[in-house]
Amino acid sequence: MKQLNHFLLLAFIAIMPLNVFSQVLVEAESFKTKGGWKLDHQAFPQIGSAYLLAHGSGRVVADAQTIVDFKEKGDYHVYVSTYNWTSPWYKGEGPGKFKIIVNGKPLENTLGSKGDKWEWQYAGKTNISSSSVKLVLRDLTGFEGRVDAIYFSKVKKTPPTGIKELESFRNKSLGYFKPKNGGEYDLVVVGGGVAGCCTALTAARYGLNVALVDNLPGVGGNHYLSVKMNGLLNKNLYPNVGNMLRQLSDLVIPSPEEYANEKHVEHFNGAGNVILKQRTSVELALFRKKVLESAGVKLFQSTHVYEAVANKGKIKSVQGKSLITGEPIVFNGRLFADCTGDGVVGYLVGADYRIGREARTVANESLAPEVADQKKMGSTLWWNVKKKDEKVSFPTLKEMPWAMQCSDEYFHDVCKGGWFWETGMTRDNALEMELVRDNLFRAIYGNWAYIKEHKNEEHLNEELNITSYIGMKRESRRLLGDIILNENDIRNRVKYPDASFTTTWPLDLHYATEDNAKYFPGWEWITKCDNDKKASWVKPPYDVPYRVLYSRNIDNLFIGGRNMSVTHVALGTVRVQGTLGMAGEVIGMAANICIKHNAEPRDVYKKYLNELIESMKKGAPLE
Repeated sequence: MKQLNHFLLLAFIAIMPLNVFSQVLVEAESFKTKGGWKLDHQAFPQIGSAYLLAHGSGRVVADAQTIVDFKEKGDYHVYVSTYNWTSPWYKGEGPGKFKIIVNGKPLENTLGSKGDKWEWQYAGKTNISSSSVKLVLRDLTGFEGRVDAIYFSKVKKTPPTGIKELESFRNKSLGYFKPKNGGEYDLVVVGGGVAGCCTALTAARYGLNVALVDNLPGVGGNHYLSVKMNGLLNKNLYPNVGNMLRQLSDLVIPSPEEYANEKHVEHFNGAGNVILKQRTSVELALFRKKVLESAGVKLFQSTHVYEAVANKGKIKSVQGKSLITGEPIVFNGRLFADCTGDGVVGYLVGADYRIGREARTVANESLAPEVADQKKMGSTLWWNVKKKDEKVSFPTLKEMPWAMQCSDEYFHDVCKGGWFWETGMTRDNALEMELVRDNLFRAIYGNWAYIKEHKNEEHLNEELNITSYIGMKRESRRLLGDIILNENDIRNRVKYPDASFTTTWPLDLHYATEDNAKYFPGWEWITKCDNDKKASWVKPPYDVPYRVLYSRNIDNLFIGGRNMSVTHVALGTVRVQGTLGMAGEVIGMAANICIKHNAEPRDVYKKYLNELIESMKKGAPLE
């Protein structure tokens, strides 16, 4: 009997969360007070989690702090999951230094400046003498230190680092033994940018049960990150396609007469930017959220999708993780729409895709290279400076050997970044976004350091003000549909029977400038628009076929956003947010037809095209 009881006790211990006994795992993103530390998800492919970033642009950020409960007192070894972010470029000590403070006492080791990958670093030993402990993250530099998790253990043993092993370790430590049921839906939309919002709102207006899952805290994607909305709404084959986008943007829906006479063009400026009411990005996100939820869309924000289940070419479910609590959540659906921009859902279930530039022989495109390569458009960060009443110092380039080493031969004497501050043109912007973003940090800090040191009289009282930290992407994976739109379709105005949303933006492709590539080969950070004088600009509008909006080998997957079925060259015109929003409306209409007829996206073209056309003529219900 004693042996049996002992066996049962061991079995009970094996299935209990680790923190019931002598180990405690604290996810940094769950800190009650984050101070100046920012929530960042861009290393999710490497660590399977969000983390906190000491994003101070060279100014030390305020402490993050929280209260941790301990079941057992005594001595604990403390490990921190962190990353020396400059290690891909610089082999010396990195700048992202920070300390862990337990109940007011700093632990022995300074963290974040050594190593060459995400890893557990030993912070030191501490004595826990009470059941409630104050835990503090203290930034030491303001230069992008990062903390994923803090682990307390009575045994001096480093936790696992492999992505699968780490995932299991997290779940057991936090008590997540099975994913939370996020619900059953007619349509699960993954990606809450303008395209995803329009897809979800349109489908919900037809009465579909819709979930919208997004990894940002505010809906809008790049628009939430302050990218202007481009793409005219007043040139459409079907004038009522665009009404959901107008509602989400708080724009007036024009009457047919106004539309025909183009009297509502005050919503656009000369560059084709949609002019919205003056709101902050947070205010706009809250407005969109209100519109979506009033239509019945169930929103899951700060939730990153990282797994999916498919069987015989059909998706059954996708699994996300809360970037705040770390809890996994499963969403089951009849139809799915990949509006992530990165083609995340398609990638997870084996959908056909391309990344980089196709060879010219693929579609005989004049702007395609002779040989296929991995070049693509990159990602951008905004930054600017502000003038102070007193002198403002900044480290010199000699003090920042990890930054871009600008010189008299090459630097940019500017006080803010624009769209052309762009990097990642040869990297995988889906899987390596943290690396891509970090390269722009190096460029911004290195260029500003040079300016402050060598142009001091002009910039004596200026300091870096706003520097964004979530990369604003342009291109990564493109999922493949029954049609892969190419340059010749657009140049030759090819008319397809399933013409749907309309694009008005040019074939706008970005490549590194020659001088930047000369001085920073492989890690370029300044680009140009390659809009040559050979009619690469789209002047008349072009009506894009519906068949670019669903996967050719995953039966129940719609593909919206910039990961739709186009070549690299054709992406140059469809990729802007106003255009993508209208594409989302077409997906929402097609989803309604699928649910109505128990059909798949391809069937909408093959069997119910006339019904889709009628839907586009009428537009989605306005309420």
